[in-house]
Amino acid sequence: MPSIEILGKGRIDERDSAFPQAVQLPNGDLLCSFNAGGGAIVAGGSDWARSTGGGETWTLEGTILPRTDNPRTTNALKLSISPEGVVFAYGSRAYPQAGHGFGHVRNEPVFCTFDGVGWSSPTVVPMPADCPLEISHGILPLSSGRLLAPAATLPAQGRLGEQVIVAISDDGGRTWPRHAVVFQDPEKKLGFFEQKLADIGQGRVIATCWTVTLEGVEDRPNCFAISEDRGSTWGPAMSTGINGQTMTPIPLGQDRLLVLYNRRYGDQAIMMALVTFTDESWTVRYEGVLYDANQSRQRPDDTVSGVDELDGFTFGFPTAVMLQDGTIFATYWSREDGKNGVSWTKLAVDW
Repeated sequence: MPSIEILGKGRIDERDSAFPQAVQLPNGDLLCSFNAGGGAIVAGGSDWARSTGGGETWTLEGTILPRTDNPRTTNALKLSISPEGVVFAYGSRAYPQAGHGFGHVRNEPVFCTFDGVGWSSPTVVPMPADCPLEISHGILPLSSGRLLAPAATLPAQGRLGEQVIVAISDDGGRTWPRHAVVFQDPEKKLGFFEQKLADIGQGRVIATCWTVTLEGVEDRPNCFAISEDRGSTWGPAMSTGINGQTMTPIPLGQDRLLVLYNRRYGDQAIMMALVTFTDESWTVRYEGVLYDANQSRQRPDDTVSGVDELDGFTFGFPTAVMLQDGTIFATYWSREDGKNGVSWTKLAVDW
């Protein structure tokens, strides 16, 4: 039977931070980005920390992209690394105004690159949608050298998550001349948030997403889709059967994935699962608890929209990277002792 062992856990940052994503450099150092200030509301900019000890201890290195006051901007950038060792920090730079909530705030996708010491100025990634965007993952560098920059469109209330799209670059991010639709319901009943992408080899890419109804934003089982041509076109959205909201796939080779996802109803937790998949099926082979929130929550019967519930959650956004020694380094945000911060858990997969 496949299994997962928790090898250790700890904290990276406790400055009202959230939405982390980590990478490992060729020299073995780990870098982790996160937004600092506001927790999951994102009231600040994006900072980064480094670990030279395999993730056990961390040092705050500084700021990737600061918040600004004139104009007022905030951001939450997520790290990724190319096979050549280029580190990208990608996410949403928002222009918030008082009283403007999810789906109403003007924003733009931006990325910075790391030169080994500091970070470049932000570059805007062009998108074909003239509306607010939700960005829930870093740029995905493929083994071919192609870059995929994902975003979900939020064109209007009742159309939140209408599409998940990717901008495509084949010149290291200098230009983004093409785009592709990853998720869109042809019947216009479902929306898609919290997109996560992974390179599964031989030109194939897998994407997962939190799936909701467009009207009311009510949860449906998470979906996945597969591209056979490096993100240029995508197959249909297929159900995972898991009500997991945010969900991250980590390839383990062939048809195997480690999957981290949120269980926000019932006994709240971040779950870890081992999964096999085909183009049309998703089978859970093992499931366990990565982070126990030690609380229970039911969806209120009087909730008008699922968006109204977002402020009430106290953990989430699990992502992970496979380290050079074969272990898995997972990060997420959680509220501990009244403080929002970034946590880590190291895993060993036996499969």
